[in-house]
Amino acid sequence: MRQSADVFNILDSLLPRADLVELAEPDEILLLYAGIGMPSLRVMELSGQAGITYHEIKAANPLLGLVEPIMVRSRYAELREQAIMEDADALNDLGWWWLNGSRLKPNPELARRLFKIAAVMGSAEALFNLAEQAFYGKGFAVDPVLAIDYYEQAFEAGIPCAAQALGSLYERGDESVIADHGKAISWYKRGAAEHDVMACFLLGRLALDEASTEYDPALGLYWLQWAAMKGQVLATERLTDFYFSTLESPPDPNGLLFRFWRDLAISQGSFWARELRASDVAIQQACKSA
Repeated sequence: MRQSADVFNILDSLLPRADLVELAEPDEILLLYAGIGMPSLRVMELSGQAGITYHEIKAANPLLGLVEPIMVRSRYAELREQAIMEDADALNDLGWWWLNGSRLKPNPELARRLFKIAAVMGSAEALFNLAEQAFYGKGFAVDPVLAIDYYEQAFEAGIPCAAQALGSLYERGDESVIADHGKAISWYKRGAAEHDVMACFLLGRLALDEASTEYDPALGLYWLQWAAMKGQVLATERLTDFYFSTLESPPDPNGLLFRFWRDLAISQGSFWARELRASDVAIQQACKSA
């Protein structure tokens, strides 16, 4: 009982009241970085993450400039109350807001403290956010080794996308992390086993890279096809490019696979594939008129 009272007092003093919290109107540059980390609850709708920009919404509804601060303070007050009652998700979400600075004035130091408390209380998202802070160096120096530790904890705690983050880190390497495509493939496979579509794409892309020590065309094509059929346009584009390069030789001498993946990429919204088809049509018309 005493421990809960102490936590209550700490959080009550740590979190400013709703009428005192400093708000921030995000600019376009800030919104580009607002995707770092992961919230637990529904704070995304107040953070410019719904497919159109905050400023587009505001231009369409001039009253938003008056109403939106009230909405943010109201939501903040709810989260603060839940956080003081030791709700790990609410603590993580407040930290996420302060980390990104999309609605609250950026305070990465406070965000880190809240993430640590939330992680102790069992928030897997908080572990992921601590990894993101260490990886991007928001609030303190970049520390890839610490990021790896937190990403691993986050994955074990149930955050599948932490595997793709680890795979990418090992694929590229860093001053303090030696590139290791074997480890990258291993982590991508763990993400793929959790049906993380991006991990499937990254696994396929790396396995199909002839410059990689883990070059394995069969493995690469399998996972690229899996990701593409799940709607991952980057995978569909990579398959299109692969079969485009083999039009004059097996495995696609008639161009059937190339056209299949190109047209699927177009249906998934790929401008690159659309331009590729336009060029193909132009070449065919030129040949007919020659």
